[in-house]
Amino acid sequence: IRYFKNLALEVMDENEIANYNQAIMEFGAIQCKPQSPDCPDCPLNKKCHALQQNRISELPVKLKKGKVRIRHFNYLVYIDNQGNTLLNKRLGKGIWQHLYEFPLIESDRLLEPEEVYNSLTQEDKSPNEIVLWRKDPVIHKLSHQHLITRFLIVEMEEELTNGIPLENTEDYPTPVLVSEFLNTFKNLYF
Repeated sequence: IRYFKNLALEVMDENEIANYNQAIMEFGAIQCKPQSPDCPDCPLNKKCHALQQNRISELPVKLKKGKVRIRHFNYLVYIDNQGNTLLNKRLGKGIWQHLYEFPLIESDRLLEPEEVYNSLTQEDKSPNEIVLWRKDPVIHKLSHQHLITRFLIVEMEEELTNGIPLENTEDYPTPVLVSEFLNTFKNLYF
């Protein structure tokens, strides 16, 4: 494992850590899958040690899986009358460090629009309406946790302070979960 970690550190651009991490996770989920890697079409196959040594099924050494953690994400997708929204940068340790996401309420269960509305009005925020994006939650599976996710559209009458135009959200690096939502949402409504 140390070998692979050192190898990764050699090629990683320190200014693009978030993009590098996201790319490695996507590469492992799409291209270099443990059970069925797509070696012939892999852009790295000429330098792949496992392929050259005919040890694809052995490398990298798989660690025992830990317990999968279940988390409930309630994303608040603010939309004002100008078509602006809010994105926050994830700071600190944990998943998606330095990537952007909508304001998040993490809870022990998914929240209903009425609960979020009541909570926001107590904080002196006055949404016109809060609408559930889809009845069924989005389940995003990571290697060590499953994110049960709900997107709540929070329609605001007044213009958002620090709001960004919805069409400019692609300028911000976001987790796949958020970017897939944005692509679908923007295609349907804008």
